[in-house]
Formats: sequence, structure tokens, C-alpha cells
Amino acid sequence: MSNKSENAITWFSIPATDYEKSITFFETLMGVELTRDVMGEGDAKAEFAMFPKNSETGVTGAVTPAIHMQPATGGVVIYLACSDLDASLGRVDSIGGKLLSPKMALPGEMGHIAVVADIDGNPVGLHQA
Repeated sequence: MSNKSENAITWFSIPATDYEKSITFFETLMGVELTRDVMGEGDAKAEFAMFPKNSETGVTGAVTPAIHMQPATGGVVIYLACSDLDASLGRVDSIGGKLLSPKMALPGEMGHIAVVADIDGNPVGLHQA
């Protein structure tokens, strides 16, 4: 039996100090609806709001309450698939975010990226293919 994953990334978590406000931030920024759920039981019970994915084998992640991990302004940056990068960037300031790295073209036909800070200061990349 192999534990090899189809993707290098299997899950991501964006810690939020204001869970509800962070869900609204990402839903508004991305123009999507996050799916709320709960995992674990008892003391290990944890809420999460998962980003949509296009297939069962697709990679996704969630906004999670900042209980065990706190938001950070540096470190690893994840990139979320974005269907309309210009529209998302146009909403950043009005929903409490900040543009960290402006829209730039990737080489070849790989699309465009930008990096924003969410309401907790977490850097989050946006990628439109």
C-alpha cells in the first residue's frame, strides 16, 4: 500500500482570530461560498469553513479558528485559484484586506498572480490561470 499523494499539497488551513469575519472576507474576495463543517469530537472538536473544489481529488483547505495556530505575516504563501483576479483585487481594500504584491504575469501561459493580506495579516496568493 502506498501513501503517495496525487498532489504535493493535500490541505491548507488559514487561521482566523475572527472566524465569522474571515469567512465573509474570503467568500467576498473570491466570490465563492465556503462550506462549514466540524471535525473531531469533545476537546478535539474544531470548526472549519472549506473552500470549494472542482473534483474529489482536487486540493482544498479551510478557514479555521485561531486556536492552535495563530495568523502570521510571513512564511509560506498558499495560492488560491481565482476566476476573476481583477475583480478580487478590486474588493480587497473594501473588505479589510491589503494588497501585498500587485498582479503580475507568470511565464508562458500560466496566468497571473497577486498576493493579498487577509484581515489577520496572513499573506494569501491569488492565481488566475
